[in-house]
Amino acid sequence: MPDVQFTRADVEREAGGEPWTRSREFTAEIRPEDMADTAAVYARAAGEARSAFDLAREAGELAGTAGGLDGAPLVDAEGRIDATAAALGSGGDDVDDMVGYLVRAMNTAIDTEREVHDAVHAPGALDDVYLRHVEAARAEWREWQSTRAARVPAPAGLLGATPTGDRPLLTPGGFQPTPDIVALGIRDRHLRAVADAATATHEDVVGAIEAYRGRLAQYGQELGELGYDLSEGPLGLWTTEEMAEYAGRRLAEELARDDPDPAALLLHTEGVGAIVAGVHGDPVDPGAPRRDLTPAERAYLQAFLGTLDAHALATLGALRDDTTGLDPGPAGHQYASVQRVANGVLTLLDPAVGGLDPRDPADRARVPEGVRSLVLGYGDPTLTDALAEAVTTTTRTPPGDAYRETLADFNGFGDLLSTATVPPGDAFGRELAHTAVTLQGGTQYQYVDGGHGDLANTGGSGLLTAVALNHELSAELLREDAFRESLLGVHWEDSSGAAALVDSGVTVPEGVDHNDPAARQYVAAAYEVLAYAAAHPDDILGRGNHTIAAYGPVDHSALQGAVGDTVLRYLNVVSQLSGDGSSGFLAADENGVPYENLFGREYRYAFELGGSEQRTLFRLMNEADPAVRDDFRQGVAAWQAVTAHEAFTDDRDAPAALQSVGRVSGFLDHADRAVDDAGLATKHRITAMNGLSTAFWVAGGLASVSGPVSAGISLGAFGLVEGLRYTLPDPGDGGVKAAQWDSIERGDWEARAIVAYAAQAADYANPGRGETARDYPLPEPDGANESDVMNGVLNLEGNIYPGYRGNVVQGFDQGSLREG
Repeated sequence: MPDVQFTRADVEREAGGEPWTRSREFTAEIRPEDMADTAAVYARAAGEARSAFDLAREAGELAGTAGGLDGAPLVDAEGRIDATAAALGSGGDDVDDMVGYLVRAMNTAIDTEREVHDAVHAPGALDDVYLRHVEAARAEWREWQSTRAARVPAPAGLLGATPTGDRPLLTPGGFQPTPDIVALGIRDRHLRAVADAATATHEDVVGAIEAYRGRLAQYGQELGELGYDLSEGPLGLWTTEEMAEYAGRRLAEELARDDPDPAALLLHTEGVGAIVAGVHGDPVDPGAPRRDLTPAERAYLQAFLGTLDAHALATLGALRDDTTGLDPGPAGHQYASVQRVANGVLTLLDPAVGGLDPRDPADRARVPEGVRSLVLGYGDPTLTDALAEAVTTTTRTPPGDAYRETLADFNGFGDLLSTATVPPGDAFGRELAHTAVTLQGGTQYQYVDGGHGDLANTGGSGLLTAVALNHELSAELLREDAFRESLLGVHWEDSSGAAALVDSGVTVPEGVDHNDPAARQYVAAAYEVLAYAAAHPDDILGRGNHTIAAYGPVDHSALQGAVGDTVLRYLNVVSQLSGDGSSGFLAADENGVPYENLFGREYRYAFELGGSEQRTLFRLMNEADPAVRDDFRQGVAAWQAVTAHEAFTDDRDAPAALQSVGRVSGFLDHADRAVDDAGLATKHRITAMNGLSTAFWVAGGLASVSGPVSAGISLGAFGLVEGLRYTLPDPGDGGVKAAQWDSIERGDWEARAIVAYAAQAADYANPGRGETARDYPLPEPDGANESDVMNGVLNLEGNIYPGYRGNVVQGFDQGSLREG
């Protein structure tokens, strides 16, 4: 039976817009009927909150007891929140300001919902237009049917109607329309008329909603600056999926500009930042998660990131380079925006805080496409194809545009994640790590044999920087042979990410005792790293494959520094001689008996390195980047000063400790004699000390559980020796005898001087003589010469600790392999 009926859904399909749907969805999003109760909750919360930071939490706790407030009306005659109610201003100034913004946000939502509703449902508006045309179409259809039945001329205007008396109705061409054709014509004409009205109404609805979202975003930013947590409390206006899509869309539009506005970037990432802060606390220095994502927050992150394709994420990440950190002003705003999105990605993909679980196929399919396309293993072939193209450059095939564009996006994504402060979940972090080393292993070949690569792969370094935030995962990865060999054996154009992962995985976290079972994994990871470095020093130096290193940009200075810092962290252990020259990780037995007692301290977890491994490590660091080498040697001297000082002050095992101090100097001496430019030229590469490097504090880690020794002790010893090296002219200048240089340049003199200054700082006493080291003052660095220092050291050795000199010298001979 023909029918002229059409639905509102038919109109929306014809119009290409959805005014009824958008109005209905917006009302569901706003929930205007709940606004009065929500206002009452905030009125009570404002009276109970001690500060602006408490307001959202207090309101959340009160949300289950909504209703009026002591009989005071909170809604005016027009249905808006009464912003003048005295109950809404009962906190401090910040709370009052905050409540003011919340009231404005609620009223804006109510006003916009009414505006959108009225555009569709008010008298004479779209819904009336629809109903009129539906009824008109039905009336025309009924009239046509009655006219046809009576065999009388049809009224003018009906499709196919001509005055025919009692003859059949014919078109001008002699065609007699069927009922179906007539009904279709009537329906189409009225449907089109309503669709035109719906198109105009849709534009009005969208405009009103967009204006609302813009104002709400501004209110949200003001609230965020006041300390209000947009992600908590009963007013969920800022964390809806619709707001997420709006913010993501506007962010993408801003990123498409030649010069994105930092203020706009900050505004459109406010929601993501609020969610991350709600889960992790202070995003600059997050601790353990405070709570899980709510379903609404997870949906927000999915929707927000779902609007950003790979290129948008990469463009945002690239803005990191133009920033100065989180300082106020445009640069700080820009960096904060990048960091918010990076933290949002990692939070969304961490099931431990209620995010998606990459191990679950259903969740895996929900990973936003922009992220999926930049991480291997998610079914998107983009990176895989780029990797294949890179490998083909070994046959002198220039990388194509698609390869370069994909690598540029990957680099930007790495830049983005490198700003993250919240750790990735184990599963996603593992995939990031494997993506980084796999892609690096392929793209390094773009340079081989005259390859045409002109874009360095820096994205993998950024990914690893993010992975390094997860300390347990970093330690786990370093203990896996395949990953460790890939990480340390590949060539890096930027090795800072690899270095960050090494540092993270070998460092016992703060608050964990070195004998705690939780420390085992980090000590084991340190052993694996050092054993690999000792077996493959050229890999760490970035010259393992001379063909690649010759053609491509290789920068392993950061990785070299990470290996050096690992040596320093575990120098108590590294400085020991293996009884049989073997190498391996060591742990307490099943009865809990510690592996070893070092310098009066028990070690439940440690490792052994053979003598050749120890010397290779010190030679590796002697051949490292000059700045890295200098930093390492300063750290070694700091450890020697710490160890000697503790031996003299804490009744530690002084003979063994001082022997280790000498042994480490022997390792350095052996390394100096092994390199091509050994001797004076090697020592001249050391920069004059103008302060302590980070290596000093590294050396105070496992080497000194009680904390690093004061800066003065280290500078008093190592700084003086270094100062003498710089005040003495070269022997070739004729200003000093070679023997004078040799007393400082060679032998056990450096270790003996450090021990002497440590003894003086500890005021070590010789009980048999009744004297202390301070009775034999050592010269200050300024104005001293090598003879003054040597005489002072000899006095201390002969009068205060005569038995210990032999320990230092014996250790030096063991490390250097010189004859004693």
